[in-house]
Formats: sequence, C-alpha cells, structure tokens
Amino acid sequence: MSEGVRVWCDGCYDMVHFGHANSLRQAKAMGDYLVVGVHTDEEITQHKGPPVFNEEERYRMVRAIKWVDEVVEGAPYVTTLETLDKYNCDFCVHGDDITMTADGTDTYHIVKSANRYKECQRTQGVSTTNLVGRMLMLTKE
Repeated sequence: MSEGVRVWCDGCYDMVHFGHANSLRQAKAMGDYLVVGVHTDEEITQHKGPPVFNEEERYRMVRAIKWVDEVVEGAPYVTTLETLDKYNCDFCVHGDDITMTADGTDTYHIVKSANRYKECQRTQGVSTTNLVGRMLMLTKE
C-alpha cells in the first residue's frame, strides 16, 4: 500500500513558534505524509550556537505539531539524498531563507542539485532569533 507523496523537512526547531508550524503546514500541503528531522544539540551548537531547548524537548515540541506524521531524531545538519531515500521521501521542503553550515555551505545544496528540493514561504517577522531579541529587550532596564 502506497503512502503517496512523502515530504521531508528538517531543522533545529528551537523555541518552536507559529513560523515553524506554518512552514510545516505548507510542507504537509505539498504531499501526503510529512517526516520531520530534528538536529541534535551537538550539531546545532557546531553550526549555529547552543540551542535554548535540549534535543529531547525539541523532539517533543515537533511531535505535538498536528501536520507532522513522523519525527526523525538526530537528523543530519546537511540534508543528503541518502537521508531522503532512507525515509522514502520524494523531496525536501525548507523556507525561502538560506541555511548554512559553520563553513558557509548551503545545507540543502545536495538536494537542490538533485531537484529534490521545494521551498515554502517564511512567516515574516517571526523567527527564533527575533524572539530571543525581543526577550532580551524586555530584560533591559
């Protein structure tokens, strides 16, 4: 029995907010089954800096989003064809912002060059970086 079109998304999903949910909603609309990979604390720290929530908390937060059918713990930071194939995903979806490794490489360059990449629209004005900045502004006296 076929599950139809399987879609892969991945990310840090730190401090999950409406922007994350909106991108996953858009990704799910591009297929029938949504697999979401969540990066480890170690990989996030290496490429972006330490996350606010630990990986176990982030796994739980992503599982709670209604459009997510399956969560892959410890997804690689650079999305590969092997990862898509391992989870039988037809393509990868990410927002229209570029995500890079610590050395400046596009984390989706492999799936883009294989034409197994689609974009969804970012939710303007909502990002984890923006939320952290807002929280820091609230603590200033």
